[in-house]
Formats: sequence, structure tokens, C-alpha cells
Amino acid sequence: MVNSTKKLLFFWVMTFSCCFGFFTLTAQSAYLSVATVAPSINDSIESLVLKSVDGPYLFREQGKAKLINVVESATQFHIVEETLEITKNTTIECTVDNDDRDAFSIPIMGKIKSPKATYKTPKKLISISDIEGNFNAYYSLLVANGVMDEKYNWTFGKGHLVLNGDFVDRGNNVTAILWLTYKLEQAAEAAGGKVHFILGNHEVLNLEGKTNYVDEKYIKLAKKITGTTNETMAFKNLMNGNQELVRWMKSKNVIEKIGNILFVHGGISPELVKTRFGVDKINSIIRSRLNNGPSGDKFDRMDQDFLFASHGPLWYRGLAIPYRNYYKKCTDKEVYQALKHFKVDYISIGHTIAKEVSLDYNGRVIRTDVSHGLEKGSEKSQALLMVDNELFRVDATGKKVKL
Repeated sequence: MVNSTKKLLFFWVMTFSCCFGFFTLTAQSAYLSVATVAPSINDSIESLVLKSVDGPYLFREQGKAKLINVVESATQFHIVEETLEITKNTTIECTVDNDDRDAFSIPIMGKIKSPKATYKTPKKLISISDIEGNFNAYYSLLVANGVMDEKYNWTFGKGHLVLNGDFVDRGNNVTAILWLTYKLEQAAEAAGGKVHFILGNHEVLNLEGKTNYVDEKYIKLAKKITGTTNETMAFKNLMNGNQELVRWMKSKNVIEKIGNILFVHGGISPELVKTRFGVDKINSIIRSRLNNGPSGDKFDRMDQDFLFASHGPLWYRGLAIPYRNYYKKCTDKEVYQALKHFKVDYISIGHTIAKEVSLDYNGRVIRTDVSHGLEKGSEKSQALLMVDNELFRVDATGKKVKL
């Protein structure tokens, strides 16, 4: 660890000096429990009006579980809280905040554990990135391309679904998207398939309680259920470590190798290659910080700070564009060195919007972040499909084009 840290010390210092505090993310060393802020509803809290359905939010603490939903009545939206016992057959319901009022049930996992980070090549794979709370786009891509049916049943067999980061923030159906993914993960496992939920920079921002891009509906709800008008404190409370979806997200990877493709949300910088970190090391460092806060060891802390900053895998854009004054776009040689280091043929990235799912660097970098359509069945919503090692661009109408 010390040797690797010395190698990247120069690069870390450069990164730290040029980045805004926005890029150097910091994890919280402790999370508030649901009961930390006593509900004392004042006039300011009372005046907050909820305008849409939301939830469920499931909190586990000391053998008990609390379920919170925002439901619609004849005249208003209101919060409903209930307690429940979690058993192996426990299911909860989710209603989507869209025109169709989509709804589905979710079986609750008995145990959450971190996935491995390296997999053999599946016969078929579909990868989606940067959905950002857009349920209609997510739903349509899954249904149109045979991943699930209209009743939310997994229909992809032994195929793999890869979600390459930034499924939260900006949009107003973040909770529903996370629960649908949580549900499909279990169904895929039962069928011999796999769902890979890879963290992006926005998942990490949420897990650290950052509200920079959070939709207003979640801030209002957080204030309501905690009884505080302090936005940061309220959101941290909502995202505390007892919440089921938070526990689930904290178990996930930020980088995975599936066959000959490396999946990472932001990208792989030349500085990251110089650290010689492999996928397991990268995941271990980031997961440790998300779960335990910044390390007390100064060398471990430097590794963490580097991976969470602008040249780390969550934020780096150099495989797609030059970025401000921070760095230029990678050269062909630098991309080759990254491929060689991770022993893959392709790197698939999100994070930086492209006109369409496409290839760069002589076909070695796959770009999957697009401006998804807001309505169901939009041609703007696109994903990457791999079948028998051939790559295709697919959209939410089911159209398929070979790359």
C-alpha cells in the first residue's frame, strides 16, 4: 500500500490542488438513525406540500422494520408509516410517479452481500447507464429488449443486465428505479442470470448525503419525516445506513470485468493505471470509505481521496472529452495501456453524454450515456447489447443496430 501510494502521490497532489471541493467527495463517518431527529413539526415543516407518490422506504433497526410511503388520497398526498416483521416471504409494494401509475411488488432480501467483480462472458448482455430517475426510459428499455415483461417478470434467462452508474438524482422516480433493480437482481439470480448495479458518482453523492442534484420531492419528504428544515441533515437522515436501499447500494462495486469488457461509470485515467490497482483493490478502497468513512491511516486516506476525485473512476471524463483545465482527452496509447493493465478488449463508460451509444478509439471504448427520452418507447432511450460477443445499439422501441 505504501509503495503504491508513493507512486501516485504526485498525481494526487495535482488533482487535489486543481479540483473544486465538489469533486473531492467525503464520506460521512457516521449516519443518523431514523430516530435521531425527533419529529417536532413546526409551521415551516407543516407548510411543505407533498405533490406525488413516493416510496416505499424500508428501515431496519434492532430486529424491527419501519415502512414509509407517500400515498394519494382524494384531496392530497400524505405519509403513511407502518411497522412490519421481515420474514423470508416478506414483500412490499411500489407505486411509480408516472402517468400510468405503474406498480410492482418487491420481495425483501434475507441478506445483502457484496458481489464479486470479475465474471465470464455471458451469451447475452445488455448495459444501460445514466437513467437518473427516469422510470419510463428504464422500463421501456427493459421491456423492448426482452429483459423483463410488462408485469415485471425477468425474461432474460441467463443473460446479464449491467447498470453502469447514475440511476439516481435529477429525476423524480429514483426510489422506484432502485426497487425495480433490487427486484430484478433476485429474479435474475433465480434464473441463472445476473444484474450488475455499478455505482456512479451520483450514487456516491447520495450515499454521502449530498443534495446537489436531488429532486425537490425527496428533500421535502426528508424534511417531513425527520421534522427538520435543515436540508442536509434531513437528507442524511433519509439516506442513513438502516435504510434497505442504502444498505444494498453500499454493497455494490464501482468497476467490474465481464468477459472482455471493463465496466466503469466515469473512466480510467492514466494516473489510475499508474497506481497498478486492480478491480478488487479499487472496489475495496471505495467500499471501505462508503461504509466506514475516511480512513484514519494517512496513506490509505490518500488512496481514498485519489479514487474519489477527478482522476478516479467515478468522475474521470478523459475517455470521452478533454475536461476544462483538468486534463486532455486520452491518447490512443493511454487507452491501450489501460486495456492492457485490466486485461480487457473494451472499456464501457457512462457519465459523459454522447449523441448515441457508440464506439471510440478504434472501437475499444464504448460510450453508453445518452439523453434518454422522457416518455415510454422513445428512440432516444438507448442501451448497449452484446450477443455472442457482437455489439449492438438498441433503443426503447426494440430497434437493433450493429456497432
